[in-house]
This record gives sequence, C-alpha cells and structure tokens, in this order.
Amino acid sequence: MSALFQNTLYVVNYINAILYGIELMIYFMLIRQITLIRRRTTMDKFYVVFSTVLLILNTIYWTTQAYFGQQMWIVHSDYPGGMDAFLNEYVAVWYQTWGSAAVMTSNLMSDALMIYRLYVIWGYLYIVIFPVSIWFASLGACIGLLYESGRPNGNYFAGIATEFGTTWNSLTFSFNVIVTTLICGRIIYIGRRCAFSDEGRRAYTGAVAIVIESALPFTIGSMTYVITYGIGSDVAVGFSCYSMFSAISPMLIALRVLTRRAWRKEQVSGFLTTINFSASRSQNTLAQGHHKAEFDIEGRAESSPAFNPAASLQVNLDCTA
Repeated sequence: MSALFQNTLYVVNYINAILYGIELMIYFMLIRQITLIRRRTTMDKFYVVFSTVLLILNTIYWTTQAYFGQQMWIVHSDYPGGMDAFLNEYVAVWYQTWGSAAVMTSNLMSDALMIYRLYVIWGYLYIVIFPVSIWFASLGACIGLLYESGRPNGNYFAGIATEFGTTWNSLTFSFNVIVTTLICGRIIYIGRRCAFSDEGRRAYTGAVAIVIESALPFTIGSMTYVITYGIGSDVAVGFSCYSMFSAISPMLIALRVLTRRAWRKEQVSGFLTTINFSASRSQNTLAQGHHKAEFDIEGRAESSPAFNPAASLQVNLDCTA
C-alpha cells in the first residue's frame, strides 16, 4: 500500500470518530424524546430498539478500525517491512472481519428501513419490488465479500474480494439512488399539490425533510466511495466514512418519527385523498363550466333571429312575395 493510502486511512479514523460522536448525540436525543412520550406506540419502541442495534454495530466497526490503526502505527511501528507489511499480514485478522460484518449488517438494516419508508410514503407495494430485489443481491455480495476477505490470506483490498466489494458497493449505491429519487420525488409532488401552512411546509416538504427522509447524505457518500473504489484509488478508504451514515441517517428518521414530524402512512393516504378529491372537483367544475357555456351559446342562438327557423322562413316568404 502507498503512503497516500496510509495517510488516508489515518485521517478517516478521525473522521469516523467525529461522526461517531454525532451518532451518540442523536441517540441520546432519541432516548430523551422517547421518555417524553406518554403514549408510546409499537413503532416508537421499534425505532428505539432499531437505533440501539445500529449504535452497537457502528461501535463495533469504529472500535475495530481504531484498534487496528493503533496496532499498526503505534504498537507494531517497528514491524519488519514497515506498516505496509503489517497491513498485508493482518488485514484479515478476526476483529477486522468482525468489524466488516458489523458495518455490512448496519448497511443492510438501513436499506431495509428505507424500503419500509418508501412504502410508507408511496403507499403501494409494487413500488418496493425492485428495491427489495437489489437488497437481496446486496446480501449475497456481502456474504461473498466477508468470506473472501476473512479467509486465511484474504485481503479486503485485493483479489476476488475487490470484485465482491465493487459489486456490493455498486448495488448499495444503485439502491440508494433509486430509493432516494423516489422518496424525494414523492415528497415534492405531494408538497406541490397540497396546501400547507408555512410550518407544515417546512416540516414535511422542506429541504430538511427531503434530506432526512431520503437519507441523502448516505447516498452521496456511497456515490463517492463507489467511484473511487471502482477505479482502485488509494483515497477510496477515505470515503468509507459514509458507512457511519448507515446508522446516522436511520437515527435521524427515527428522531423525526418520535417528534411526530415524519411522514406516516395514514398521513400520506389523507394527502392523496385530498389531491384526488381536488382533482375530481376541478374536473367537475370544468365540465360544468363547459356545459354551461354550451347552454349559453345554444340559448343565444335560439333567441337570435339569424338562427330562428320560423324567422328565417318568414324572411324567405316575404322575399318571395
């Protein structure tokens, strides 16, 4: 590995530490919010448990990465062959595989939650069929990547493992782009068709709502990582910090749910009913106006001498006489 890779790996550990601190802050906000709710629903409890599991998984991932860096740069700084030799020798150590499994599980859980949120916002089962198929393909790629990178003499950054890694990251990126686009489009569509107050517009169709509900930071981060990882750049590991958003983004959604500012299925159904009713009323009004216009024209035509058959006949008789 080059010096650029070593420096990038060193820096990304600090970035992950900062993001982990943000994650802890969001989690404590979740716990505080759930204690303020008197009537807790089943989904409220589910989101708290879900966020707790994500926190544990990301804790495993971050601590194993930090510990591996400590072993490589400090404890075994005098390793024969230098840091590159140590990295090649111990890249498949058990706790590294454990950390990789933790972040992959966190990623899959986050994607599963996004599938559910997509269904909530759209309200149709057919809309999640394609994302679900991508999710299962990602699961298969994760299993292959874990096996190839965790077996003896395996390497996450070399060999067949990179092919599984590229496949997994590409599927994750594709999944996030599709789901993010569908969620953003749906929110913008409902926001333009329904009349909201200023507070409601900011809460449900504003920029913050779109960014959080669609997990946009996670999508952008996965895009940069997939591009750099696919071309084999040494700076790709620097963008692996996007994996921390596999817990941050779902926690932000959970926080919006607990503060009663997130989109709910009943709410979307109500908005769609309003939109359909407004559209039907507009069509009825337009049709009534059209019929009224025709009646007015016919009325004017019948009352006009130029269109009165009897008057026309009288004029013809007079002319003939």
